[in-house]
Amino acid sequence: MEVGPINALNGFPVWYKDENGLRLQLNTDPNDPFSGLTPADLSNPGQPVSFPNNFPGEAFYMLAEAEMQTGTGERARLVLALEAAFVSEIPREGDQIVFGRVRIRVAGLQPNAEYVVTHPYGVDTFIAEPNDKGFGEINFTEDIGGLDGGNFELALNSRIHPFLHWDPNVAPAPPEGYIGDPNVDHPVIGSPLVDRFGEPQNIFRIEGPGIGIGSPDRSTTPGINPDNCIETRGFSLLGKISTISGVDVTRTTYTQIDSSAGLLDVFAKSDVTPQQIEVSGSGIVPATLQGRQGLYFARVSYSGAQPPSSVTVRNVTDNPDSIKEAVPVDFITASANYNNDSQTLIINASSSDKVNPIVLNVSDFGQGNLTIPAAGELTLTLTNVPANVTILSSAGGRTTIPVTVEGGPDNPVGVLANAGQDQTVMAGSQVTLNGTNSTGPITSYHWIQLSGTPVSIVNSETAAPSFTAPQTPETLTFQLTVEGEGGPSTDTVSISVVESAPSPVANAGPDQTVQQGTLVTFNGSAAGLATSFNWEQISGPPVQITNADSSSATLTAPKQLSSLSFELTVSGPGGTSTDTTQVTTLPDNLTVTRAEYRTDDSEWRISGTSDVPGPGVNITMFIGNTLNGTILAQVEVDPLGVWQYRFKPSSVQPDSTTRSISVQSSSGGTLINIPLTIRQ
Repeated sequence: MEVGPINALNGFPVWYKDENGLRLQLNTDPNDPFSGLTPADLSNPGQPVSFPNNFPGEAFYMLAEAEMQTGTGERARLVLALEAAFVSEIPREGDQIVFGRVRIRVAGLQPNAEYVVTHPYGVDTFIAEPNDKGFGEINFTEDIGGLDGGNFELALNSRIHPFLHWDPNVAPAPPEGYIGDPNVDHPVIGSPLVDRFGEPQNIFRIEGPGIGIGSPDRSTTPGINPDNCIETRGFSLLGKISTISGVDVTRTTYTQIDSSAGLLDVFAKSDVTPQQIEVSGSGIVPATLQGRQGLYFARVSYSGAQPPSSVTVRNVTDNPDSIKEAVPVDFITASANYNNDSQTLIINASSSDKVNPIVLNVSDFGQGNLTIPAAGELTLTLTNVPANVTILSSAGGRTTIPVTVEGGPDNPVGVLANAGQDQTVMAGSQVTLNGTNSTGPITSYHWIQLSGTPVSIVNSETAAPSFTAPQTPETLTFQLTVEGEGGPSTDTVSISVVESAPSPVANAGPDQTVQQGTLVTFNGSAAGLATSFNWEQISGPPVQITNADSSSATLTAPKQLSSLSFELTVSGPGGTSTDTTQVTTLPDNLTVTRAEYRTDDSEWRISGTSDVPGPGVNITMFIGNTLNGTILAQVEVDPLGVWQYRFKPSSVQPDSTTRSISVQSSSGGTLINIPLTIRQ
């Protein structure tokens, strides 16, 4: 499957083309009875479609749906779609996404039983999940494509290809220019698969215990027990065949030859079938781009000391013409090389405009604003080497190039001694030295005393030896030497001996009220002589404390409404002391950006935001003006703080008297009596 050029009017691909050469375009016309849309899908139903102010939240290149009835009278539904939509359902530039969807929803099944679903794009096996009505159900959705705006090629990885179309051997024929009529169920062809009977998989079939008993859709396929199978070959199918190829301008660069003329290089892309693509603009003679296999190119001359401010690239094979405007920019020739021995990065760059004054800048990679000298070479001494360098031109050009590297390898990591923190100890007490934070490939440790009353160091050839402090106040100094590759390395530590010291007094700091999911910092302190700090949680939802052995520890507040208590223990030569502090989280702030129910297909569309982003935050929706109403659904807040619920067909209906919903967050936020919009 292939993706076509981008439509300048809405930012979506003009078409997708399958491996059989069938090319489908995006149909956003709500007045087209074959589009699957109605004027109600626009924010201003009486106005023409325009992007982004009056554009549907979803549209389709292809949509195939099939429905059946199980033996228990419940509905089984299949959706196969190549769908265009938006990241947050709201039409917005840069949020366009396209994905391939396989959705299977079946109710009224035996709970925990296995069911096999056969459809044109695969065979999927499910274990029916028990529901609160005592039945089993299948609720499966597979969406494959770009989910954060752009990346339209990712939809090619979905199962939705080749495209389905009406079986030409079954009357009537599809409407001219379409693959089917979504208002008429009809057999389809196009599945790339065959079932176990050797037949093309142009069918919606569910096999499982008892599903066919009492169903009007019991299987008629020989070799299948109809008590355990339902099937249909009738599909509601929409898709409009693309009559245009479109055009993308992939590059337009200029070369200024002298003060009166220059050259333009125009690169374009379209369908692989031969297209006539032309370029025109002020000061240039219109020319036809040459090429094949979808790639086109032309080099044309222009007159003047500057290139034209824009050029028009037109695919005149299309009806109407597909048009793209492009701004010519200069072409940057560049290289970047780093010498690891001298630690120098040399960037060479030049513009294709040799006549006008052009300034070339290196995009900041931690070195500030860098301008390449007029001679074209910039030399930097640095150790934080970027993998790529981006160069920007004052004439609009831009290029990103990889940094090549030369020179020898870095030296291996050597040993580094760390004798630990200075200590204050009581006279006559047992003291332990700490060299365990020394690093590198250490082969041996060796401690010696440099000053003070001589003491006997026990296990002086280990990382943590000990000794008995003298009986009189003074300061002792010890040296640690570690051996190993790149060594030796030494470090010293001071031990202050005191005769007596008062117990320190711990201060855990004030209580805090914080937003859920945010960083909380403790600013502990101690009055008197303190040699160690330790934070512990004593109540509330468990959290991870960072730097728990320092006065300033941190943690991330839990994503729930709660109160947490923490204890700070401070130790010193004179003893220990404790103090407590409390952290209380605030409820999240909620909004509802859409609350809508569509009666024609029993579809709920509800969305909103929370100022506590997910994962880990759930939104429960209730029908009615209180939190005591029927629970409609529970959804998770995404990492951007957005939540949404979209489901059809739903057996749950709005409350006819209140026509409102209420929502409650697992993080404590609530919104009561939100008006519900009822649409057809």
